[in-house]
Amino acid sequence: MNSPISLYSECKPFPEMLSTVTDPNIEVFQVTTDADSDAHAAAMHSSHALFTPDSRRFIFYRQRGTAAGNGKVVLTLCEIADGYKLRDLTDEDNVRAPALSIDGKFLYYFVDNGASIRPHIILKRLGLDDFARETLLVVDKPVDGVGRVPRGGYMYDGASISRDGARLSTSCSFYTDTDPAFASLIVDLERMTIRGFEFERYNWRPFGVYYRGDDSSYFHHLLFCHSHWHSGLDVNGKWYAKKADDVLRCTLHVLTDEGQQVGVVPIGDDGEGVDHATWRGGLYEVVTHTSSTSTARHWRGIILSAAPVACSAADQYKGARIPGASRVELTRFIRRPDLCHHSWEASGTRVVCDTEGWHNDGISSYLWLGSVAPGPDGQPRVIPKFLINPKSSWTGSYWTQAQPAMSPDCRTIFANSDFCCKAGHPQLFAIRGFEFPGGG
Repeated sequence: MNSPISLYSECKPFPEMLSTVTDPNIEVFQVTTDADSDAHAAAMHSSHALFTPDSRRFIFYRQRGTAAGNGKVVLTLCEIADGYKLRDLTDEDNVRAPALSIDGKFLYYFVDNGASIRPHIILKRLGLDDFARETLLVVDKPVDGVGRVPRGGYMYDGASISRDGARLSTSCSFYTDTDPAFASLIVDLERMTIRGFEFERYNWRPFGVYYRGDDSSYFHHLLFCHSHWHSGLDVNGKWYAKKADDVLRCTLHVLTDEGQQVGVVPIGDDGEGVDHATWRGGLYEVVTHTSSTSTARHWRGIILSAAPVACSAADQYKGARIPGASRVELTRFIRRPDLCHHSWEASGTRVVCDTEGWHNDGISSYLWLGSVAPGPDGQPRVIPKFLINPKSSWTGSYWTQAQPAMSPDCRTIFANSDFCCKAGHPQLFAIRGFEFPGGG
């Protein structure tokens, strides 16, 4: 597969998602139409770096052959600037953890052979100009800082590259026959070495996302969500979930890529929900959805935003009560924000969100745009605007979520929907021609 990869198209206009309240210039395209292959953007579960910086290309996931079974994951390139034409980039089994280089010229990804007779993982790099593929690293020996060989075959789907392009973050399983352990991994892309550290040893996704801005003093900083649960697949392949300690909700922590904590985000006190946390664009600030009605009495699904703060170990789980903490609810003037997944552009002032889907009531999730502006109280707030209803099922059995992903130039939004196919088997859609609140 070192020769140029073939280009094909499945794209067609999809006006069925337009309505009386969509912007008059909006266009919706169904980018993938093969009913035998699921397709989806994994916006919230990636490093948010699957667009090239010029916004002309986008990487998404396909699962070939899902009609006959679970399907094989294939990383696929969408040529946004060429009518959403497609290229399948991978043909290996067990492809995981894609990330684009900072300049958008290379795709990094792993092949997880941790469940094989000789457990190992492989880091590969694919050039997006010539499509030349090379193996960069084979990890078949104990990883420094972990002391074990990657084993078990449960590598996380997410990966993140530091803003200077020098390091890659992901996580994977390090099982023994009796111990279903997990650890974070850091690859030095210049020296091509790998090391790890244990953040939540018995949680299946101890994955850190690098700070995305331009302040070099934070280039080694990673955002982690501490679940305070032991959860994952055990050595017999059975799902386990139990409380790890007496902290009642997830908490958010910033660590260096050496594994040292440097700050705590003042969100996640007992009883306060934390979900889908990410960096607010390129700001040194974290945004998260919380489902707690005690945090915002008017409704659930609000957006909280806060900068990490240094604090003592005794204070790190106190949320808003951490000494010196400051935070703001960006959705405090919205009666019912109902936020779930959210994708922010670099300045931290524009966002696209989906809402929760209430499958018991047959209500699907919709997409909305937000612009951040000063509120009447002088603090930043989000001004909302309806985008479209992707009509995805969001059922308890399948959980097909829209998960919007916004291009760096804020002109293209990708979203998932199973509206036009079998429930739980999404296709990928592109939205163009919208304007944010306040114009642009």
